[in-house]
Amino acid sequence: MTRRIPIFEYNEELKSQKHQVYKSLIDGVTEAIKSNKEEIKLCEVKNSGMFITVEKPEWKKSLDSALQYYIDVEEYEKCSKIKDLIDKL
Repeated sequence: MTRRIPIFEYNEELKSQKHQVYKSLIDGVTEAIKSNKEEIKLCEVKNSGMFITVEKPEWKKSLDSALQYYIDVEEYEKCSKIKDLIDKL
């Protein structure tokens, strides 16, 4: 299944889109680990052809933030998946 990369307006606040951003992070890191990539496309800036990317050295820190978010919203299945990803890094 092809991963859908979220598209945001240039001036849109990503903080208000945390759920989409963290989902994209988890899906992107999962895909990157399987295909041995060094960076993921986190989201696209609408109508610009530009992507916000996350490089491999930043994945753990980003996943830690996602883990805290999913703990706060009590989505523990996601927490388990994130812990598995962190262990694979």
